[in-house]
Amino acid sequence: MKKILIVDDDPNIITALTVRLEAARYEVLSAPDGFKGLQAAVTSPPDLILLDVCLPAVIGFAVAQQLQVLGLERIPVIFITASKKEGLRAAAKDLGAAGYLDKHYE
Repeated sequence: MKKILIVDDDPNIITALTVRLEAARYEVLSAPDGFKGLQAAVTSPPDLILLDVCLPAVIGFAVAQQLQVLGLERIPVIFITASKKEGLRAAAKDLGAAGYLDKHYE
């Protein structure tokens, strides 16, 4: 079973994504901040990470950079954000993002 790690500080987003992903037969792990997300990725490397850009403790882009430093760059990362700030999509691309999603999505 493929494993997906959701790193997001919004429990409603985590719940909504978890319900959908588990229904699609994925194993789902979650973390409420960047630091715990890094811990989860190191402890139990997932097949994919859904990573919020704006997180407490460690922002999503810093998490992605740290994953590369830790040798986990093979794990695809899809950034998710509610922010409309310019340049975020380009920054995600520069970090090798597998994708970029705007919150609130269907």
